[in-house]
Amino acid sequence: MNFGGKIVVLYLSFVGLILTLVFMSYGQKVELVSTDYYAQEINFQQKINATNNEKSLAGASITHLINGNSIILKIDSALLSNDFKGTVTFFRPSDSSKDVQLKMNFVNNEQIIDSKDLIHGAYKLQLSWTSNQKNYFKEEVIFIN
Repeated sequence: MNFGGKIVVLYLSFVGLILTLVFMSYGQKVELVSTDYYAQEINFQQKINATNNEKSLAGASITHLINGNSIILKIDSALLSNDFKGTVTFFRPSDSSKDVQLKMNFVNNEQIIDSKDLIHGAYKLQLSWTSNQKNYFKEEVIFIN
């Protein structure tokens, strides 16, 4: 093969490599933190205020305990008011399709959540609730075994 033929083979190999990389990049899954990321960003100050409200409770907040295949949430009875409502979100940073959201439903100041539906790994436990016309938010990293 002469010198010109080698240049053509090298050029076609380069073009093939670039085309392969372009097609592979189209197949990659790209995710934001959430689908409504920009709408949440506009309301971020409300989340900061709710986090500050939770910190001002001085220990009278919602706590969690991981016990085998159960996650036990405990709430101080002072937070349970007539207008109490809230959500528990298990946010999976690595895959949003594995996120789980539940309503808070405390019985005798406890809520037991079965963790068998959660896959093993790291989650952000996000607690968001309203009590006595105030919003609260708490977030902690947990590991499911």
